[in-house]
Amino acid sequence: MGGRKIILSVIFILTLQVSSAQLTPWWLRNPAVDSTDIKRRIIADSIVAYAKTFAGVPYVWGGCDPVSGFDCSGFIQYVYRKFGIELPRTSAEQFNAGIPIPYTNAEHGDLILFTGMESYGGDPGHVGIILSNDGNGNFTFIHTSSPESGGVRISTWNREKYYYKRFLEIRRVIIPK
Repeated sequence: MGGRKIILSVIFILTLQVSSAQLTPWWLRNPAVDSTDIKRRIIADSIVAYAKTFAGVPYVWGGCDPVSGFDCSGFIQYVYRKFGIELPRTSAEQFNAGIPIPYTNAEHGDLILFTGMESYGGDPGHVGIILSNDGNGNFTFIHTSSPESGGVRISTWNREKYYYKRFLEIRRVIIPK
């Protein structure tokens, strides 16, 4: 009879532990959840979705609004400003915004920067927004580059030799407070 009580007590205690674990929210069971990272990802989702709404808006050198058209850095500045992120006006200045990120860690919403007309080195001259990264250096990004390109468009970094040769850096500018 005493052994049966012990077994029933153990089963009762285990049942209580399982029940309480099922009632504990996931964010309390996993202390590794980073709310800052979650906020950054939510903002990045919104930025990417908003940027895509401008597909086809024409390229205009010095342009900084969807009515008259965008140049690359004007497009970036316009999109991020909508979400309270103030960026400088030119791609050369945007090169110094935020923090550098290894390209293998690039995430949607990060900036991707390229040289201008010079391939393999040179000053920043072009910028876009990362849409996706498969971790192997295969990025898609949204940008606007010339009147002939069709204005705001989505490109794949490693499939377009022009951009592949001119890659400079990834910058993370979405840094929630």
